[in-house]
Amino acid sequence: MRIVLSVPGHLKTVPMSDYTYRTLTSMGHEVSLHNFGRDNAMEALLKRVSPCGFASHKNEEMMRLIRAFRPDVFLTIFGFGHERAVIERIGSLRIPTICWWLNDPFQLERSLINASAYDFYFTNAKRSVDAYREAGLKHVYHLPVGCYPKTHMRLPDLVCKYDVCFAGDWNPIRERVLLEIAKDARLAIYGPWKKKLNATSVLYPLVVKDGFFSPTEMVRFFNESKIVLNIHSWFGRWDYGTNPRVFEANGCGAFQLCDWKEEIPELYKAEQEIALYHTTDELKGKLLYFLKKDDERTEIASRGYVRTHSEHTYRLRLEQLFALCRLS
Repeated sequence: MRIVLSVPGHLKTVPMSDYTYRTLTSMGHEVSLHNFGRDNAMEALLKRVSPCGFASHKNEEMMRLIRAFRPDVFLTIFGFGHERAVIERIGSLRIPTICWWLNDPFQLERSLINASAYDFYFTNAKRSVDAYREAGLKHVYHLPVGCYPKTHMRLPDLVCKYDVCFAGDWNPIRERVLLEIAKDARLAIYGPWKKKLNATSVLYPLVVKDGFFSPTEMVRFFNESKIVLNIHSWFGRWDYGTNPRVFEANGCGAFQLCDWKEEIPELYKAEQEIALYHTTDELKGKLLYFLKKDDERTEIASRGYVRTHSEHTYRLRLEQLFALCRLS
């Protein structure tokens, strides 16, 4: 198929777009990539001075690409900034329009603004499907992301440096949880945290990689740690919806300790392929337990690795997406 793939290419923390692009090309599709984010300094300036003018500029740019490339399918990751009228214009050309939205449940209201403009809609949160259907969407499905095997892999030659690692953006929920466990384990943090922390915080010296990190750096970090801690940014608010880290950590063969989400037991065997916690107290208990259980951690991590690479890859997800849209 000929596919126009529109992605937020300017975002450093959204590698899902690149994984999707590379997977589609490896599947034999002809893909034309459109960045609906700022591409250069001039566009960055335009966005600051005139957000509406920037949006119109990018949407017109996308329509020129559509007319020139004549795709069989239009697919967007997130679809930030795509005006409803533009999506409807693409649909009027009899080109199926698809959005894969990955920020539920915490940005559901933002998603609902334009969701009904698409022919097909996919969300990372299973329970959000009902909200979309109540809003009038007919073709909406649950579709989490996965691992990208060429990136997410075991690196057996690396030496273990850390008891527990966390990789991701700062938010107050995550800070609170990490403060609770910092005194119990050798904790290391990857991500842009120092600008958010007080220099006297016990977490400040634990930030071993301040700022944004590449997917390759993250994979190395996971392979150097006994336990990879996953804290969804909506921990304690919603008990559904999965983030990409669920699959990325398991795809590296890491032992993952993750906050419970209702989809996860459908994707992995809990406590056999991934360890889950409901509360911070339960997290602390499991952390102390598994730090003493090297063999048990290795067994769980190995089973999670096999499950991820056999059932939870981008290729399998995209095959499922096209099958649900009845496209081939």
